[in-house]
Parts: sequence; structure tokens; C-alpha cells
Amino acid sequence: MTSSIAITSVTFILVGNMLITYNNIGVGWTAILTAIFGYILFFVGLSRLKTSLDEIGQNGVSKIIWATIIGIVALLMSYIPIAGGFLAGILTIIAFILQIVGLLKLKKSSSIGLIGANGVNYLLIAMVIMIMTGLFSIIPFVGGPIKSVFAFVAFLIIPFGWIKIQEGIIEKKD
Repeated sequence: MTSSIAITSVTFILVGNMLITYNNIGVGWTAILTAIFGYILFFVGLSRLKTSLDEIGQNGVSKIIWATIIGIVALLMSYIPIAGGFLAGILTIIAFILQIVGLLKLKKSSSIGLIGANGVNYLLIAMVIMIMTGLFSIIPFVGGPIKSVFAFVAFLIIPFGWIKIQEGIIEKKD
């Protein structure tokens, strides 16, 4: 894979990941549409990136792709009254676990190098923060604003992670 394809793949992933995270900051139908568009970009970027990684990296990205698919289903189910929200919560937990496992596998990939592995650390920190947003969202009255602040912090950390992964791939390819 050439460096330009690596750059565009990670750019798709970065933008998609940020749009997905925006759904936890914003509210309303525009945030939902933004998240759906983000999932699509994230999926396309991961699919393109997967072909350039070693077997360990491909295994990790496959898990992240599955987490993305489950995340889309969870997002759509969250708009079904009563039972949909409960099922969406369970699916979201499964997606988070899969994404963390996928990131840990990606971190071990020789295709992203040490710089990329450091980028995965940033993404893992953002994942922990997003888990905290889920916990804060269940607190009545004050949970929403606190959740938004934490989601915004994760939103700011995510680019650093994907840019480091991008740097690691480019360094390994050159």
C-alpha cells in the first residue's frame, strides 16, 4: 500500500471516529445523522487500512470493523422506545469491548511501528473516557452536561491517536 492510500485510509477513520464521538456531545437528529455518516466513513477507512497491515493488525482491524457494525445497530436500536434503549446499551457494551480488543491487537502490529502503538494508547485513553461518559449519562439532571464535557475531551484526544498511527504506517512504508 502506498503512503497516499495509508494517509487517506487513516483520514477516513479519523474523521469517522470524530463524527461518531460527536453524537455524545451534540443532541438531536443532526447528531444522529452525523454519527451514521461517521460510522460509514470509519468502516470504509478501516476496510481500506486492513489490506496494508500484517496478520496481527488485520485481526485487530477486523474486530474494530465488527464493533463498528454493532455500533451502527446499537445507534439505530436506541431510537426504539423502551426495549430498544436497553438492547442498544447491551450492544454498545459489546461494541466497546470488541473495539478495545481490536485496538490492543492493532497495537501489537509491526505494520504501525512504535509510533503507531503510541497512537493506539491515545485511542485507548479516549475509549476509557467514552466509557465514563456512558456512566455519567445515567445520572439524572447533571449526567448530560458532564457526559458532554467528557465526550468533548475524548473528541480532542482521538485525532492524536489516529495521526500517530498514520505516522507509524508511513514510517514503516518508507
